[in-house]
Amino acid sequence: MGTHPRWIQEGCIIATTQRTVDRQFLTKPTAALRNLVGACAARALEKFPVRLYWLDVNINHEHMGIAPIDGSKQAASDVVGFKQLYHRLLACELNRMLGREGGLFSSASRESVCLDNESALEAFGYAVTNPVKDGLVERVAHWKGFSSYQALGRGEDPAYTYIDWSAWHDAGGERSGKPPQEFTKVIHLHFTPLPGMEGMSPGERQSKVRRQCRELEQKFREEREREGKKVMSPARLEKLDHRDRPSKPAKKKRKPLCHAATAEAVFEYIKKHREFLKAYRAASIAYRSGNFETEFPKGSFRPPLLDAAG
Repeated sequence: MGTHPRWIQEGCIIATTQRTVDRQFLTKPTAALRNLVGACAARALEKFPVRLYWLDVNINHEHMGIAPIDGSKQAASDVVGFKQLYHRLLACELNRMLGREGGLFSSASRESVCLDNESALEAFGYAVTNPVKDGLVERVAHWKGFSSYQALGRGEDPAYTYIDWSAWHDAGGERSGKPPQEFTKVIHLHFTPLPGMEGMSPGERQSKVRRQCRELEQKFREEREREGKKVMSPARLEKLDHRDRPSKPAKKKRKPLCHAATAEAVFEYIKKHREFLKAYRAASIAYRSGNFETEFPKGSFRPPLLDAAG
């Protein structure tokens, strides 16, 4: 979480935002990009089980809602492992598709913790309707990029495909004469029901998501009308190059430490977070001083050992 040590807690959803390198439109909405995101996330989820609540990709940034499956140390590690593997796979596949090299995202993700159901649903609503807020489409349903709306609002379960490059190389690669397409596999991505909706039927959950999206779409529509702005046309969106970027620099906003339905909950979390930081820093000092058996606060990770000669 920025310059702070990670604190991954059971029952708390981490709402993340991550921007592409130089804010380029590398995740411009296309059918191919939608398939890549779904396949890469599903592959990472197979190896690192987490609670994935939402995953929404705008034209140059990504939103995600993720949490550990329980309070174990392994579950906390899986949250980190999932994000690392998913982003590595996505960067490799997207670079192959676009004929580019290098990283996909510019820096570490901005992360805030959702402390209750209300704040988690608000964070989800912001993520899923983000292309509407940005004036790229009129409705979430019109967005051609990857969106959790298809699964959570419509109940769709599309099949994503990917080439198993490891299997192709193991079979001899180019020397085998076999095209990589022969090693295509199919995979599905499954989201965890949004908090507060676990006891609902699938139809009830989807209706609630669609209703939330309609309300936000109406809000953004009214804001555009007041400001005299229009939604980007599909033709103009299609003509954008992946290496284009916004003409105006992004306004930097202070990242909230957490989201909650009440101010009291926020203040209580801030207090606990300060206590966590105090305990973590004490453990870190002891660990880096040679006490390698030092116990770190639950949900956190040991810092890297610094090479004094480096």
